[in-house]
Amino acid sequence: MERVKKFFGDWTMFEKAWLTISSILMIVLSLIWGDSILALLSGLAGTISVVLCAKGKIENYAFGLFQAVTYAFLCFQSHIYGEVMYNILMVPMIIIGFISWRKNMASGNEEVKARNLTPKGWIILIIGSIAAVAGYSMVLKMLGGSFAMIDATSTTLSVIATLLMLARYSEQWVMWVIVNVASVILWGMALMKGDSGAITLVVMWSAYLFNSVYGYINWRKMAKAD
Repeated sequence: MERVKKFFGDWTMFEKAWLTISSILMIVLSLIWGDSILALLSGLAGTISVVLCAKGKIENYAFGLFQAVTYAFLCFQSHIYGEVMYNILMVPMIIIGFISWRKNMASGNEEVKARNLTPKGWIILIIGSIAAVAGYSMVLKMLGGSFAMIDATSTTLSVIATLLMLARYSEQWVMWVIVNVASVILWGMALMKGDSGAITLVVMWSAYLFNSVYGYINWRKMAKAD
């Protein structure tokens, strides 16, 4: 109990409410989808992971690891091999991220030391992101993929955001905001095409978008404090 009190000791009422609401939302969406227990637990772990990451809590990696492994298994069962490979790739990245964060925890609390990109870093990030998205978009178009540009933006920037997260940069959240906006648009377009089931995904990605905006605000504050 003392461990729990210490963990939530520096959380605001808003942050506690958001963790609770986002977790309940994922459970409700899983029930609407008719998900299996494993899928529900995987989705819930992913939701808790991103909220903890926005707070700068290293415990996010435990939930992230569970989500990556279970989601890879679920995708394998559904023959979605691209997602299987992505989540398998995430496992070593999560381990590396945990080690990196563990070595850079702020003194006196359980949050990571955040930092901001330099102007030069921003330039490299922007140019590199544009080049990567453009290149992957062309590959997807050649493969006949739907919504190639939006899909390429979401996938490519997810990888870049993950790398920024491992390096403890607050700008990871700028990437996640773009990724989540792209995902909302992607599923919004699917909804307009008549996919009624897409509404739950629009709601889910909108919640992730909200979390990303909060994550950026909080990490900027953390970087200044450090």
